[in-house]
Amino acid sequence: MRRQGAGISLRCATADDLPRIEELARAATDSLLGPFLSPGQRVAAQAFTPLDPWLIEEGRYYVVDIGGVLVAAGGWSLRQGLLHDPSAPGAPCEPGRPGTPPTARLRAMYTAPRFARQGLGRAVLCFCEAAARLSGCLRMELLATPVGRLLYQRCGYSLAREAEICAPDGTRFRVFHMGKTLAGTAPAGALGRGTDD
Repeated sequence: MRRQGAGISLRCATADDLPRIEELARAATDSLLGPFLSPGQRVAAQAFTPLDPWLIEEGRYYVVDIGGVLVAAGGWSLRQGLLHDPSAPGAPCEPGRPGTPPTARLRAMYTAPRFARQGLGRAVLCFCEAAARLSGCLRMELLATPVGRLLYQRCGYSLAREAEICAPDGTRFRVFHMGKTLAGTAPAGALGRGTDD
């Protein structure tokens, strides 16, 4: 899947993009989230939410490319967890009950600091919502950081609860569990994986 115009491409990520996505994540965490964190939290935040490589394998992780530079990224999952656990063994399963529309989870959203507040994060979010709807999902949930919460509120997400998560070194972070009902329905499986057409 690819959307392109004026030198901007929104496409499915590939394994070759991983190093640049990780670099983007570090820059976004340090610059955009940094003002909301203590020095210790900023260091720990680089590792406590690693990118789930299965999102790329499933074709559910997208990047915005401008002239060969990755400037935004994000994806979604059908798995129950809102955070990737790198210690979990084996391939992840996708739970669900027959006849019950699945709930999608937004994952690993990043925007390059110099492209912040230019609508790129919103574009990736809207793309994820559309893909989830086409897969039969009627709801999207996520864990928002303090800075991300502002974007999601503007995009119609409501707060379910506040929570704390603990990084591997014991550092705690305040996060916000948010959700949104996705408008419209579509046949399940219509966009289970992305394509490059």
